[in-house]
Amino acid sequence: MLWLAPLFPIIAALLLYRFWATSPSRLAIAWSAAAVVFLELAIVWFAEASGWSGVLNWNRHLQLGIGFTPLTFLAALVVPVVAAPIVFFAAAHEEPERLGRLIALLVGFVGVMQLIILARDLLSLLIAWEIAGAFSWLLIGHRFQDPERGRNASQAFLVTRAGDLGLYLAAFVAFQQAGNLAYAGLDQMSPVAASLFAAGVTVAAFSKSAQLPFSPWLFAAMSGPASVSALLHAATMVAAGVVLLMQLQPMLADVSWFGPVLMTVGLATALAGGLVAAASPHAKRLLAGSTSAHYGLMFVAIGAGYPVVALLHFALHALMKAPLFMVAGIAGHQAGSYNLANIARVRLPDSLIYTSAIAALALAGLFPLGAAWTKEGVVSAAGVVAPWLAIVVMLAGGLSAVYAARFQWSLFLRHKEKQPGNSSTSGPAWQQHGPLYVLAVLVLSGSVLWLPTVNRELGAWLASSFPGIRLWEFVVSMVLVLLGLFAGYRMVTTELGQGGRRLSAGRDFLARWLFLPQLAQRFVVMPVDALSRRLATLDDKAVDAVVRAGARFALWLASVGVRSGESLSDLLPRGGARFGLALAATSSRCLEWLSDQLPEAPSRLSGLAGHQIRRLQSGMLHHYYSLMAAGVGVFVLTLLFAIIKGGLL
Repeated sequence: MLWLAPLFPIIAALLLYRFWATSPSRLAIAWSAAAVVFLELAIVWFAEASGWSGVLNWNRHLQLGIGFTPLTFLAALVVPVVAAPIVFFAAAHEEPERLGRLIALLVGFVGVMQLIILARDLLSLLIAWEIAGAFSWLLIGHRFQDPERGRNASQAFLVTRAGDLGLYLAAFVAFQQAGNLAYAGLDQMSPVAASLFAAGVTVAAFSKSAQLPFSPWLFAAMSGPASVSALLHAATMVAAGVVLLMQLQPMLADVSWFGPVLMTVGLATALAGGLVAAASPHAKRLLAGSTSAHYGLMFVAIGAGYPVVALLHFALHALMKAPLFMVAGIAGHQAGSYNLANIARVRLPDSLIYTSAIAALALAGLFPLGAAWTKEGVVSAAGVVAPWLAIVVMLAGGLSAVYAARFQWSLFLRHKEKQPGNSSTSGPAWQQHGPLYVLAVLVLSGSVLWLPTVNRELGAWLASSFPGIRLWEFVVSMVLVLLGLFAGYRMVTTELGQGGRRLSAGRDFLARWLFLPQLAQRFVVMPVDALSRRLATLDDKAVDAVVRAGARFALWLASVGVRSGESLSDLLPRGGARFGLALAATSSRCLEWLSDQLPEAPSRLSGLAGHQIRRLQSGMLHHYYSLMAAGVGVFVLTLLFAIIKGGLL
C-alpha cells in the first residue's frame, strides 16, 4: 500500500495533464494542483500512522522496497508542505504557454522525490534518481525555444550525471558483497568494500546537492522558471544527496575518511557559495549560491555525526528558500530582469516586504527564528569535532547574513520610486502572494524549536539527540550575523550609489562561481557534446550504411520476388483456367450425349417391346394355345430345376 505515496502524484499528474493544459482558469489549475499535493501529504501521514510498507519482487535476488523511519517520515512531510504553495504560485505566476506541462512536471516531481526519500534499497533509489535527473532537465529547459536555456538544461543534466556514476559504483559493490541491494545489509560489508561504497555514494550526493566541484550546475539551473527554481532548491532535486546521506550515515560512520571528507567539502562549499552569493548581481544566482552554501552546512552536520540536525536544517531551509525564489520571480517579472540593480528601480508590492524579510532573516540565521536554531545546531555539531570548525561554520553563517541582507535591500530599499512593471502574463496578485504568506507563517512557526521542551520532544520522536548550544558559540555567531546584515546593507547602498557600475575583477571572479561553470562547460559538456557528434557521424557512416545496404538488398530481393512471383502467380491461374475449359468442353460432350441417351433409350426399348407385344395379338386360337403350351413348359422346367437344386430328387 505504501507505493501509493510516491505513485499518487505521478498518476494524478498524468490524469490531470489534459485539464491543466486546456483549462482557461489559472485559479482552477492552482487549486487542483495544490489539492493533489495536499492529498499526497495526507497519504504520507496516514501511511505512517497505519504502518504501511511496500515490497515488490524484482527477481529472486532483488526487491524493490520502501518504508518509513523517523527521519524519512519527517522529510516526506516536508516535500508536499513546501511543494503545495509552489505549484499554486506556478499556476498563478508563470506564462500561460505550456503551463499545463509545467504544472504536471512539478506535481510529478513530488512523487519522484518521495520515492528517493522512502527507498529502502539501492535499486528503488537508482530508479528514482534517474527519473529525477530527467525531470530536472525537462523543468530547467521548460522554455526550450531559447537555445541558451536548452544548453543550460543540458549542462545541469550532464554535470549531475557525471556524479551519478558513483551511485552505480556503490550499487555494484553492495550487490557483490551482499547479493542484494537492500540498505539493511550495508553495514556487513568488508572495510575495503565499505570504503568504495561510501566513495560512490558521496560523489553522487555531492553532485545532486551541488557541492564542490559540482556546485556551478545551479547557475545553469537558473534558466528555469522561478517556480522550478523554488521546487528544485527547496524540497526536491538538490535535497536528494543530503536525504541519502542522512539515511546511510549510521552505516558508513565506521569508514575513517567519510566524516572528515563530508565536513571538509561542506565547509568549502559553504564558504565558496556564500562568497559567490554575496558577489552575484543576479537575484536568482544569489539564491543559488545560498542554496549550495546551506547544503554545505548540512553536509557538515552529517559528517560530524548529527544527521538529525541536517534534516531539520533541510526542513527550515526549504520553508525559507521557496518564498525567496517566489519573491525573486515576481520582482524579476516586474523589472524585466533578474539583475538586482534593475529590480531596485521598480516598486514592488508593500506586502512582499514583510514576507521576504521574514524569509531573508531566517536565511541569515537571526535569533529567534527556527532556521537560526538549526544553524546553531550545525555550529555546535562542528564544535564537538573541533572548536575551530565551529568558528568556520560561524563565518559561513555571517556570509549568509551578508547575502540575505543584500537580497532584501536590493529588492526593497528604493521600492517607492517607481510603479510596478508589466504583469500581463501573470494572474491576480493575491494568487501569487498567498503562497508566500503561508510559507512565511511556517517559517515563523519554526521559532518554537528554541523552546527546550519542543526540541527535547522532537529529539525523542526522532530517536536522536541534538548537540548542546554553547553560550560563547551562540554569542559569536549572532555577532557575525549582525555584522553580516550591516555589511549586506552597505553593499547595496554602495552599488546603488554607483548606479550599477560594472563589477570589479575580484567580484566578477566570485560572481562567476570561481569560473567553475566555464570549467564544467569545457571539461564536461563540450567533451560529451563532441563525443555525441562523433558517435552520430559514426552512426551515419557505419551503422546507417549497413542499414541502408540491407534496405537496398531487401528492395532488390523484393523486385526479383515481384517479377518471379508475377510469373508463378500468373502461370497457375492460366493453367487452371485452360484445364477448366478443357474439362468443361469434355464434360459438355459426354454429359450431353449421356443426358440425351438416358431418356431416349428407355423410350426406344418400350417402343420395341410394345411393337413385339402387338404382334402377339393376332386373333388366332392356335397362336394362343402355342403360347400357353410354351408357358406351361417353362413353368415345369423351372419347377424341376428348383426341385433338383433343393436336393429333393
